[in-house]
Amino acid sequence: MAKKVLIIDDSYTQLSSLKIFFKREGFDVDTAKNGVEGFVKVYKNTPDVIISDVLMPHLGGFQLCRLLKNNKETHDIPFIMLTVLDKNLDKFWGSQSGADIFLRKDYDMATIVKAAIDISEKMPVPDSVKKELATYEIEEDEIISQINKILDDELMKTTITNKFREISDYTKDEKATAVDIFNVISAIADYDLACIYFVSPDNTAAKRLIFHEQNVSVDNETMLSVWRQLLPDAAGDFKPEKILSENEKEQLSSFDDLLSKKEMDFYYEDTLIGKLCFYSKENLRWNKMRFMNIIKSELDLFLRLKYLYTKTCFLSITDELTQLYARRHLKSVLSQEFERARRYGSFITVAMIDIDDFKMVNDKYGHLAGDYVLKEVSKIFINTLRKTDFVYRYGGEEICILMPETTVQKAFIPLERLRKTVENRNFVFEDKKMHVTVSIGAAQYTKNARNAAELLEKADAALYTAKKSGKNMVIITDGE
Repeated sequence: MAKKVLIIDDSYTQLSSLKIFFKREGFDVDTAKNGVEGFVKVYKNTPDVIISDVLMPHLGGFQLCRLLKNNKETHDIPFIMLTVLDKNLDKFWGSQSGADIFLRKDYDMATIVKAAIDISEKMPVPDSVKKELATYEIEEDEIISQINKILDDELMKTTITNKFREISDYTKDEKATAVDIFNVISAIADYDLACIYFVSPDNTAAKRLIFHEQNVSVDNETMLSVWRQLLPDAAGDFKPEKILSENEKEQLSSFDDLLSKKEMDFYYEDTLIGKLCFYSKENLRWNKMRFMNIIKSELDLFLRLKYLYTKTCFLSITDELTQLYARRHLKSVLSQEFERARRYGSFITVAMIDIDDFKMVNDKYGHLAGDYVLKEVSKIFINTLRKTDFVYRYGGEEICILMPETTVQKAFIPLERLRKTVENRNFVFEDKKMHVTVSIGAAQYTKNARNAAELLEKADAALYTAKKSGKNMVIITDGE
């Protein structure tokens, strides 16, 4: 059965020449004098390939191609664009309109015919598509409404994109950032409840799931149910955080009242960097919702940039080997906490830790073994201490812990737990077993402390006492 080609050109000469050449090659040829007529004939005659000029009255080739590629029933019909325009911008618009091939009009006829044969074989139009097209009755008036819809969609997409691009301050607090994001999304998408989660490169940071109450009000139990679904491994970090809209809200009696859900996960190089989830009391078909894809793509770009910015900041204050905070970060945080304790009369404890006989580990097993011990001990500290405690690599095999709102007596319990955990851990590097212990000295802020450096000195003095007293122990001082 002969393949059908639809040739669209407002030049009678060009149209006649192409028609003759394609007939010689055995094609069933149909023609149209402009884009509007061509659009109607696509539905009436279901061609296997379309060849169109660019510059035509009423409806140009770019607009025609975009119109056809925008409709699911004509999207897969191969489209060849013929033009005398050969600037890069013209080629760009040709590709953006969805044209499969872009050819100059001054190419010889054999080249154009061969391109049509090749593309129709490479992209055959299924019989099911042809049958579906035959059921449509298209009038010329409908074309204008479809073009207007495309233009409206493009304007809306551009507006949404610009709104997301305005959210460019990655230094904001996450809740303030969430407010900006939901201000954009709530104007576009229909939902009753939503939540967003930003992943931090700092694994020790507390998880935050921020909720937006659009049309319903939810209690802590409902938020906890959502939290357990989205962050099952972080239930202990649960802390309710809400953003309220100005809409009138219905109190949600149960999580089960939310009948449909749309969850979006965002990744950067296989690393989860964020989540966005929508909930509704209605059974919504989220994938059919207009502009949901552009929301996802724009948020994906924003979250990638935010994650990279945060990661860069984090790496600048993080020790590469141990993933503990670097010493340079200690100075600023300790000064802040010291001033806060002095102003409000709160407590702060500083602990200095030294890995016992670390030089012997390096000398006996090698520096790679020493690095292994440092990393493993650091992991123990990170996994054992509270999220509110700061752990620093102070230098060499020394580690410093900053424990806000904690007396030295209360700090003794977790510090002793750390010491025992290290002592009881089996350290094995390249089949070599090593026994590792730590000595710990801790001191707390007192009113007579002159500065933060003095608090460090007192903790260091307590550590010195622990080392001199036999190592593998915790020594505390109240600083008096």
